[in-house]
Amino acid sequence: MKNIQLPDDVYLRAAELAEHDHVSVDRLVAAIVNERATDWSRLQARAARGSLEKLRKVMSKVSDAPPEPIDCL
Repeated sequence: MKNIQLPDDVYLRAAELAEHDHVSVDRLVAAIVNERATDWSRLQARAARGSLEKLRKVMSKVSDAPPEPIDCL
């Protein structure tokens, strides 16, 4: 098993969550990292299937009109 260092505030937040779920901080952090790594792998796989040509084709159908006021921040 490898050790990692976390900023104090991150560790304290993880400790609170781990205590709430009755698990160790190590187990909680491992689960979170594993979940995010899986998400990242899925995202990379989807990106690999993408095509700049297809994006341009879809975007060519979008109007050049300014956004509606409700769509503005």
